[in-house]
Amino acid sequence: MAIHILFDLLALGSGVFISLWFRRQYGLVRPAGITQAAQYHYYSIALMMGLIIGSLLFGTLNLHLAGQGGVAKSMLGGVFGAIVAAEAFKYVAGIRQSTGLYFVPGLIMLISVGRVGCFLAGLPDFTYGVPTTLPWGVDFGDGIRRHPVQLYESVAMLTALVVLLLSYPKHPVFWQRQGFYLFVLVYAGQRFVWEFIKPYPPVLAGLNLFHWLSLLLVSYALFMLNREQTHGE
Repeated sequence: MAIHILFDLLALGSGVFISLWFRRQYGLVRPAGITQAAQYHYYSIALMMGLIIGSLLFGTLNLHLAGQGGVAKSMLGGVFGAIVAAEAFKYVAGIRQSTGLYFVPGLIMLISVGRVGCFLAGLPDFTYGVPTTLPWGVDFGDGIRRHPVQLYESVAMLTALVVLLLSYPKHPVFWQRQGFYLFVLVYAGQRFVWEFIKPYPPVLAGLNLFHWLSLLLVSYALFMLNREQTHGE
């Protein structure tokens, strides 16, 4: 687990670094719609609480659904919790515009680097894929070659980061309005796909817990993208 903790710290550090670089590069002082420093601090606290609670709640729930004990974290659950907290805060504060792009580069790096840590942690992390005969299958120590789904996700999210960094200078208004929802759509969409090659037990209609969380996030993203498009016309 030491290597996982090391990569968790590396993920956090790289996420903070890319966030600070992105904000300074493009002059993003704080999330759009949040005009007061105190309001930003409360918003950040709400996001962090949502992230932590969602991560522990859904990670541990999935572990217990699989018949295992202990406590686990889930980045998907954390994103879900953070979105619930952010939307609740925005509703109370009367903020109607997107505030999330400010955090997207950092979140992508957090996910991408953190997933490498999950991969290196091996079997105890319970994030590996189902057995495969494909040449890139990985033996995590028990003689069975499995899909390295952690690396699939890392590559998918790094690709999304490259697209954002290349496209933002040309289309800043588009990304400021819809960038966070595009991030949620891509993140949840690729997670939904990878869940089909994970060993987690189904909970409803043949889909596991993270399938359903992904579908909820995809639905949220599509709704918000449609709302932004309608308001922009």
